[in-house]
Parts: sequence; structure tokens; C-alpha cells
Amino acid sequence: MSYNYAVKTGSLKAFLERVKSKDLEVPDKVTIAYLESIGYKSTNDRPIIRVLKSIGFIDGNAIPTSKFKDFRTDSGQVMAEAVRKTYADLFKTYSNPLEKSREDLENFFAKAKPSVKKGVLGLYVDTFKTLCEFSDFKAMPSIEFKGEKAEETEEKAKKKEQIAPQIPEGFAINLNIQITLPVTDDAKVYENIFKALKEHVFKRD
Repeated sequence: MSYNYAVKTGSLKAFLERVKSKDLEVPDKVTIAYLESIGYKSTNDRPIIRVLKSIGFIDGNAIPTSKFKDFRTDSGQVMAEAVRKTYADLFKTYSNPLEKSREDLENFFAKAKPSVKKGVLGLYVDTFKTLCEFSDFKAMPSIEFKGEKAEETEEKAKKKEQIAPQIPEGFAINLNIQITLPVTDDAKVYENIFKALKEHVFKRD
């Protein structure tokens, strides 16, 4: 996984706040010239571009994506989805990275970026935490279904419940049949009753 960091996380936070509040319109491209035009003139502000690219807010040509645009109206969920996708390995390692210590997070990035110095590892952590400030992880669906919607899955479950259970082979069923015989002196009446029982009830195929 390719991670990026901002040198001045304060500038990154301020930029995202301005996008979220719609103080900034969606630009044609997020370039160095664009950043300078809106007040981010320091060379340390330029890494904002690579961070936006890493979370999918701009494409390889620096053109804002739908995520950039959607962030302006649904910032919490959009950023949460972007962060979970960008830092997928981190969330696989820790169920809630924000509860981990700074040392734990630095150790994670150290494994992902073995050649990076400790000072820079801190910038990776600061960038991650800054992005999380704009993330509403509770707004994300807790369960994801692959290949079908949740409603479809629930409907299938209901249909399965409605299907009558199959009787296993060899399963025995005991029936208790009670017959009230008429009071009569005619023996043929009883013979006919027992004959009918034999033919229709006790008959074997």
C-alpha cells in the first residue's frame, strides 16, 4: 500500500476545512499554482497534492474526482470510506487504529516504509490522524454484502423459512385413529367398516 504524508498537517487540515465548508469551489486541477493562488505558497504546503491523490480525491492528472466533490456535502462518510480504503492494511492490523498509541502507529508505518526515518514516520501518523478528524466511521455500513444487496439477502432468508421441511428418509410417523362405531345388530355394517379401513387406511403400496 502506498501511503503519503503532509509536511504541514495544519495546512492540510485548513485546506480540507475550506473544501468542506464550500469556501473553495471545485477547481479544474489541484496543482502547485492552484495552491499558491488560494494562499498555500510554502513549499511545505505542496505535499497536500500527494495526500489528496493517495486518498482518491484527485486522479493522476490532478483532476478532482467524485470523492472530492462529494466531500463537500457528505464529508464524514466520504472521508471515512477514503481513509479505510487507503489505510486498509492498518485497519486489518488494528480494529480501531485511533485507540493505538503513537508508537504503535509509527511501528506500523515503519514496517510499510522500512527506509523512512523516525521523524518522517511521525508525519505519516499526523497525516493519518488529521484525515481521521474529518471521518465519521459510524456512518459507514457495518456489514457489506458482496454481489447482492442486504434487502435481497433478507428476502432470500424469508423464502427459505417459508419452505416446508423435508421429511428424512426412514422417518416414522405414528397416527392415532379413533372410530366411533354405530350401535346396530347388523354384523354386515361392521364388516363393511373394517373392510373399508383395510382398503383405504391400512393398504400398503
